Amino acid sequence: MKRTLLLVGASLLFASSAYATSDEGTFKSVMQKLGGNYNMLNQAILMEDYDRAAKAANKIANHDKPSMSQRMKVMSTLAMDMPNFKKADGKVHKLALQIEKSAKAKDMKMLIQQQSQMLKACMACHTSYRRKLIDALK
Repeated sequence: MKRTLLLVGASLLFASSAYATSDEGTFKSVMQKLGGNYNMLNQAILMEDYDRAAKAANKIANHDKPSMSQRMKVMSTLAMDMPNFKKADGKVHKLALQIEKSAKAKDMKMLIQQQSQMLKACMACHTSYRRKLIDALK
């Protein structure tokens, strides 16, 4: 019995430490997935793979959210800038939906134009908030 309790305790300790070191649910992991999906979009555009471009754009539009504790830190850090941050996220979301639509329509001209607008929107947000959020979420 004592040995069983010890094994169960060790298992729980291992599982909780594995969870604690996981990046899942962090703002960083969400941004990394967005970056991967953006790279997938770029590659799909270069290959004229409209289905893959549409899938990548959909993943960008419907990205995961950070955990509630991470979101609270972001809100606390940005405070009065939070409405502008949400507006920037909304702009990327809207562009991703437009890109998905253009990809499904196989409209390369619009796809490239919207992808360029998305890059500008992403970089404007990074320029404004990235360093501040990296420091706050360490």
